[in-house]
Amino acid sequence: MFDPNRAVMTLLSPAGREDPYPIYAQMREHAAVIKTPFGGWMVTRYETVDKVLRSAAFRTPRGFRERDDPAGPPRCDPDGLLTLHRRYWLLFQSGEAHTRLRKLIMKVFTPRAVRSLAPRIESLVQELLVPVLERGSMEVIGDLSYPLPATVICELLGIPPEDRDRNRVWAALTVPTIDLQTCTDAQLKEAEVAMREWDTYIRVLLAAKRKQPGSALLDDMLAVEEDGVRLTEDEVAANATFLFLAGHETTTNLIGNGLLALMRNPSQLAALYANPALVENAIEELLRFESPVQFAPRVALEPLEIEGVKIETEIPIALALGAANRDPRRYERPEELDIARADPKPLSFGGGAHFCVGAALARLEAKHAFDALIKSTKSVVLAIEKVAWRPALGLRGLEALPVTIERA
Repeated sequence: MFDPNRAVMTLLSPAGREDPYPIYAQMREHAAVIKTPFGGWMVTRYETVDKVLRSAAFRTPRGFRERDDPAGPPRCDPDGLLTLHRRYWLLFQSGEAHTRLRKLIMKVFTPRAVRSLAPRIESLVQELLVPVLERGSMEVIGDLSYPLPATVICELLGIPPEDRDRNRVWAALTVPTIDLQTCTDAQLKEAEVAMREWDTYIRVLLAAKRKQPGSALLDDMLAVEEDGVRLTEDEVAANATFLFLAGHETTTNLIGNGLLALMRNPSQLAALYANPALVENAIEELLRFESPVQFAPRVALEPLEIEGVKIETEIPIALALGAANRDPRRYERPEELDIARADPKPLSFGGGAHFCVGAALARLEAKHAFDALIKSTKSVVLAIEKVAWRPALGLRGLEALPVTIERA
């Protein structure tokens, strides 16, 4: 008999992180909405997840906690700088506050601005591949999938080259707190220390940009206005750290997870070598098959029902994107990787008002990374028998991915 509590706990185990998909399949077959042992709900099927993502009846949960307020993450220091930044992160905004903030950010983070980055992204990929092609081996995460988006977001924000390494360190220490369910107390303390340094750095940089404006995203965020209203300094500083995190984490996991999936499915890797023009469709299928984001959190604004299940307001709802992306009600052969699949349409970047602002950038970076890798090599082969997945539930990514390559 299916035990939803055991299934959820298995997802949190090393075995569940290694391969959550059999557990997702059991959950989907059991119900569209499952009660979790933590007092919340998990939504497992594509159609239902898609509806909730697009519905105005739900919002993202509070990612911060006010003093003397029981709502919000209980482990977050209400007076800490991590809380200050999370209070203004676009991710945790809702209603009119979210609409206003997103509109201002999207005025500068436009599709045209992203497209203009294509030549630089292509050039950067080539630079990163030169040394690995010469030695015939690569640790994909450290050599390509992390430095590519991290460098791009630094350049986009206007962070000087000499400061980028320490910004990457602060980001690496802060990333675990995005998923507070698996973040340890030690990681939370490290992130708070990092955020004190990061916040100070960002505000000094903003002061310099006010005196001598440039053309980077941070300069635009300081200047942008809508109906006479501008972003506050707290909003700019917080969303600088948010965009830094969001601007590289998804792409890192997309490239790493995607290449691993291709190597584990050699017929599909061969198909991409034979027809590199499939790269954009391949990325959509890789997003579906191994989503870099596995869960999207929501809460209901008012008591309501989802698929006949009564949901109270403020009760956590986990939208299982990874499960929805392999729902047989939506896809034929959902457990198979097929880079030529018609209309993969994954839910990996969310949907509705909270559709990922960095989706276009992540797709562009992944496109150039896979395109260059396929065209510059004859083969890419996994160099270890077993990979290690990072200990997070919401974000799915590899610790490392060593491969051997044969130059074209």
